[in-house]
Amino acid sequence: MKDEEGFYYPHNLDFRGRAYPMHPHLNHLGSDLCRGLLEFAEGKPLGKGGLRWLKIHLANLYAGGIEKLSYDGRLAFIENHINDIIDSADNPVNGNRWWLTAEDPFQCLTACINLSEALKSSSPNSFISHLPIHQVNSSLHAFKQCKKETVLFSCSFHINQIMSK
Repeated sequence: MKDEEGFYYPHNLDFRGRAYPMHPHLNHLGSDLCRGLLEFAEGKPLGKGGLRWLKIHLANLYAGGIEKLSYDGRLAFIENHINDIIDSADNPVNGNRWWLTAEDPFQCLTACINLSEALKSSSPNSFISHLPIHQVNSSLHAFKQCKKETVLFSCSFHINQIMSK
């Protein structure tokens, strides 16, 4: 598949509108190994903020409590381990194998390689990345919380949990 332009996953939608890939083995919702192998066919330049988010993403993949630090704390963690990251990218098998201590080692290795290539390029902000970077959509999370509270409030009225007029 290396020589292919790309491939597509057919998905099923459930009643909540969530999409699940129909292929059960190699997909973006699969194991760490599956996620570490997959990348987008069309890359995008990292841009000014992309390099920062790539570093935060790598810290999140390393986990072990690092993902709970502030963004600045995660960035500091990556800066403190930049030599380990570059070693992991350049020599994943015979190096110090820092990537193997991560909670998601294969995704971590892929992110190490991506970050290392970006930092070694003449312009890291212009580096074309194919790596999916996970981010939480806070506004969507807030919307879900509001929806849940509204449902709970309306349900509690019907089961006499709140005072009625």
